[in-house]
Amino acid sequence: MNLTTKIKSIYLNKEPLTDKDMEMSRKISIFEGCTARTAFTLTSGAFLVGFAKYLGASDQIAGIIAAIPILSGIIMAFSPIILERIENRKPIISLFCLIGRLLLGSMILIPFMNISVQMKIVMLMIIFFVANLFTSFPLPAALAWIQSVTPEGIRGSYFGKRESIVLGVATIITLLIGQILDRFEQIGQQFNGFAVLYILVIIAAVANFILFSYMKEPKEIVTDVHLTLKKVLTMPLKNKRFMRVALLLMIWNFGFQLGFPFTSVYMVSTLNLRYGLITLMAVLASIISVVSVRFWGRVADRKSWLYLMKLMVILQILSFFVWFLINKYTVLALLPVAHIFSGAALSGINISGFNLQYIYSPKENKTIYLGFSAAISGIFGFGGTIVGSYLMKAAEKYSISILGFKIGNLQLLFLLSGIILLGCIWYVRYIVQNLDNTEKE
Repeated sequence: MNLTTKIKSIYLNKEPLTDKDMEMSRKISIFEGCTARTAFTLTSGAFLVGFAKYLGASDQIAGIIAAIPILSGIIMAFSPIILERIENRKPIISLFCLIGRLLLGSMILIPFMNISVQMKIVMLMIIFFVANLFTSFPLPAALAWIQSVTPEGIRGSYFGKRESIVLGVATIITLLIGQILDRFEQIGQQFNGFAVLYILVIIAAVANFILFSYMKEPKEIVTDVHLTLKKVLTMPLKNKRFMRVALLLMIWNFGFQLGFPFTSVYMVSTLNLRYGLITLMAVLASIISVVSVRFWGRVADRKSWLYLMKLMVILQILSFFVWFLINKYTVLALLPVAHIFSGAALSGINISGFNLQYIYSPKENKTIYLGFSAAISGIFGFGGTIVGSYLMKAAEKYSISILGFKIGNLQLLFLLSGIILLGCIWYVRYIVQNLDNTEKE
């Protein structure tokens, strides 16, 4: 078999998939998810904030940088224009993810650039944004691909199992890198710690590409509709059933992203916690996620994905309320509690949010609906972070004291996020009562 034939057999296969092919692809998808989550975890949260601060970024800018991935989701609204016309989407999915994650790894080169501190921050934002555009563009098609090889009757249990394994692997790597960063920082070689981190990101990118290549892709239905930007934006808007779910995710993303990106800033800059403790908390959150996510999948199978969504929002509201109470005196007691609530909530949000979009979108052109939802949620989410950064800056010089308990600007931001998420609870009740009435709309 020559090279051309080999490439065609891997990336341009047109044979129908057997049950064995789909089972193998589901198994490979678990390992693919581990590499993808590793790259994401190491280039987000406290690690990203720490690298941005190392380059000279302010707290306000560091928080905005941390929210860039949600903004890059806008491009998912445009990907169906190309991907819905392509029968074999594996080449684009695997190649774009490789390029994006290699760009993430390349951020370690920024300190070597002979430019001002301000320009280094600008370069970080540009590279980080472009990298996330590459990884976000094929995401709706990649998610639909994983769904298509998973029978509906086992999706709850499969995605629960997949998420638990992915979180477990990411947890181990996060803890290891946190210890490495602390060790290098203690001996005054912080850059070397970040170098190890970003080299691991590059390794994960290559491994992810290989795993994607070995997954079997089912034959996709190519749309016979000539897609334009106008159609991509208006088709979901005309589907009232889908838009009610999309609006729920918009409210969630605005409220969540208003405060969550600044939790890392709060730990790194305000509380001055070491990476070891921060990663230990991330491990705790991941353990809770690993333990709970399979249970959440079973809850969704017994109840519904909407029921699970409401439950997860309640847990995140509790997490933000605990963050509001955290200061240098209460940090050791309350920081684990905040991460326990958040870890449990986010694992369920990931699977419930995606499955709600998939279930309540039409069978045809799913990437259009998934992409539209991701894009509009990204706009609202990043808008929430921009509003949060403005409020943080505006309240920077103000401090409230209630019975000796001092409340800073970031604590007020966490409280506001929780209040906004209460709107999700009310809206889920509205959806539960009205969604079935629009089934034929």
